[in-house]
Order: sequence, then structure tokens, then C-alpha cells
Amino acid sequence: MQIPCQARNDNTKRRDDKNIMYMKIKKGLWFSILFVGAAILSVGVFVLHPGFFLMRKKIGNIVTFPDSHISVSVEVADEPYSLSKGLMFRESLADGSGMLFVFPDEKPRAFWMKNTLIPLDMLFISADKRVVSIQKNVMPCVTTTCASYASEGAAMYVLEVNAGFTDRYGITQGDLVGFEI
Repeated sequence: MQIPCQARNDNTKRRDDKNIMYMKIKKGLWFSILFVGAAILSVGVFVLHPGFFLMRKKIGNIVTFPDSHISVSVEVADEPYSLSKGLMFRESLADGSGMLFVFPDEKPRAFWMKNTLIPLDMLFISADKRVVSIQKNVMPCVTTTCASYASEGAAMYVLEVNAGFTDRYGITQGDLVGFEI
């Protein structure tokens, strides 16, 4: 028995319509899964590292050295994420700029150069804004174990600048430092 041509075309058309509908549902399902996955990932990152979304670069602050008539434009690190990251992974630091770490209390501080790519001078600064100690020309750490560079006294602030800054401008222990945060 032979099926009329019109009936065969109707069956083919229904089958094609079902395939198209199936493909649209499948595509929509994949987009829904990706959207939900991205939302879950974002929430997970926010819970584990809130600073990832909340971190803001605090730029435009100035640190001055009144005795040397020098000023440095700094980014301020005063939140847990920015305090722990610092200048890590930076390939350069512009002349006359740096990063000022602001801690909630004054005590002996120690820094290391893990994942820091540029040599730095570290100035440890007391709560009364005097240079407590200086670590000069601290080189990047290229091994799995990195040295620690400590202050010689209690510090509430640490200023990181390009290596050679303190020698070039004659910054020494005991110098007064000026800034407002």
C-alpha cells in the first residue's frame, strides 16, 4: 500500500517541528545551567574572598618627606585582601609612586617578596609617622621559600617604593613622614 505524498510530507514536517522544538529546549537548558553555574561560582568567590569584588584601589593619596622635600603618590592597602596582596604580580612601579600599608595597630612588622616581581625599598613607619627602619633594595623572591624582612621596631605603616628610592633622596631612619588617610 502506498502512502499519499501529502501524508508523508505532513509526517516529515511534524518530525522536523519536534526536532526544532527539542533543539530549542536543549539550548535553553544549557544556557540555564551555565547561568546558574556562574551565579554559584560568583557567590562562592564572594564568600571565600569578599575582597575580590569589594577591593578598590585607593589612589591619589600623597606621602611626603618634609625633611627631604619629596612626595610619593601611593595606593593605600588597608583591608585584609589588599594588605595580603600588596604589589604582588606587578611588573613595574612608576617613579614617584608606591603602596602604603595601613595596619590597625602598631607592632613589629615583617614582609616577604613572594610573587613580587620588582625590587623594592620598604620603609617601616611608626604611629607617630617616623621612619622606624628601612629595608633597602629587597629583591623579588624566585624560590619556593622566601626571606622575611622585618622592622627594627613597632610600625603601624609600611611604605613600599622602587628600590634605590631611599638612597636617591636621602631618606633615613628617624625621618618624619606626612600623610592623611
